[in-house]
Amino acid sequence: MWNNIDEHVLSEIVKINAEQVDGKVSEDSYTKKATAYLQSFFDNEISVLYTINGTAANVVALKALLDRFGTVICAEQAHINTYECGALEYNLGNKILTVPTENAKITPQMVDKLLFDEKNHGYYPQVIAITQPTELGTLYTIEELKNLTKYAHEKGMKLFVDGARLGSALASLECSIREMMAETDVDVFTVGGTKAGAMFGEAIVFTDKNALSAGEYILKQSLQHFDKSKFLGAQMLALFENDRWIKNFDHANKMAKLLEAELSKKGIKPYFPVQSNMMFCVIDENTLEKIRELYDIKYWFEDKRVVRIATTFATTEEDVIKLVESI
Repeated sequence: MWNNIDEHVLSEIVKINAEQVDGKVSEDSYTKKATAYLQSFFDNEISVLYTINGTAANVVALKALLDRFGTVICAEQAHINTYECGALEYNLGNKILTVPTENAKITPQMVDKLLFDEKNHGYYPQVIAITQPTELGTLYTIEELKNLTKYAHEKGMKLFVDGARLGSALASLECSIREMMAETDVDVFTVGGTKAGAMFGEAIVFTDKNALSAGEYILKQSLQHFDKSKFLGAQMLALFENDRWIKNFDHANKMAKLLEAELSKKGIKPYFPVQSNMMFCVIDENTLEKIRELYDIKYWFEDKRVVRIATTFATTEEDVIKLVESI
């Protein structure tokens, strides 16, 4: 379950509770060290903002990138378009244009078609927003990221990457933030702490410090000025130390592959490639009812009888076998 907390993170929260604050909001030593970890992947100076959750991170990041009249382009399955209750439109008032996709990944060619189809409506595209891994568990390769960023920049746009589960992509592709973000020229990306084992916390990384001129004001206006920031910074730092967050997601990825292997023995195949910590598969209604006796699960695509099963750092082999045996 996502609401589990990594024991190391939890112990850090308890430990620092007895310590005096050693800096103002976001300037405490824990937050500074967490930022230093992210800075280590870049040669140029970056800026980092911290928020409580992933929806806030997406809204704050895009607020910094969009003018009031700007438009953001994303896959139709993107979290900002589907599972954030219209947070971007409500808080920013900006328009979202969606690209139809089968696997939640968008390409320059898809965006080109969208821009052609919408050219007479007066939209002003400023940002292409993608998710890595996508909402369907699929991954953008390093080369695909390079091509998409190059395309965005040629069109005068920025590329934003929602990285709520970024650690899963890094573990699966066996690469670093430097390779995935710095060397592909991504403009802004988030690093999810919550799904990596934190109680709460996400980092927004602006890969060019000069691209963010009023970060603290944006945070304050977006209700993300967190007075007890040491608890946020300490959690992110606890995950960053020894790349614990990557190892947590690597375990989750392996459990997803185990789930795929075990379900295949029962004739249940993945609906999308299992490339991260999620598996989508077709389950009939009778079987789903059996599973529901043990787990809170529902159809992700009801018309196709497709369910989503996500694994985490806390998932064990026994958990996987128990789920499979319930079918």
